[in-house]
Formats: sequence, structure tokens, C-alpha cells
Amino acid sequence: MKKYVAKRGERLDKIIFKEYKTLNKEVLNAVLSANKHLLNKQKLDAFDEVFLPEIEIKTKKTDKTLW
Repeated sequence: MKKYVAKRGERLDKIIFKEYKTLNKEVLNAVLSANKHLLNKQKLDAFDEVFLPEIEIKTKKTDKTLW
């Protein structure tokens, strides 16, 4: 599990998107479960620790080619 140290005023959703490139339900739930100490904060304080679990992100494969 990675640990990210927040800067003052950062938002958890922005950090999640920066790390995982998605805000899908599975990713959000996993990160929120690992960071229950941050659930009541809209903006993070400087030096808040954000735990970022390793998550296998499933992507939907769609074939959009002509050949």
C-alpha cells in the first residue's frame, strides 16, 4: 500500500483520480475503506496521510476498429 502525504486544501477525489486515473465505484470504495480517518473532511490538511491500496482496475474492452 502506498502512502501519499496531502498538501493543504487538496481533495481526496483529486488524489484518487491522479493515482488511479478513474473514480469508479470499486476504486472509491477501496480507498475510502483504507482512509476512514478522512471521511469527514472536504479538504485535506497539510500532512494528512492518504493510504492508496493496490487495486487491479478492470477495463471494458471494446473493439472499435474497422479491420
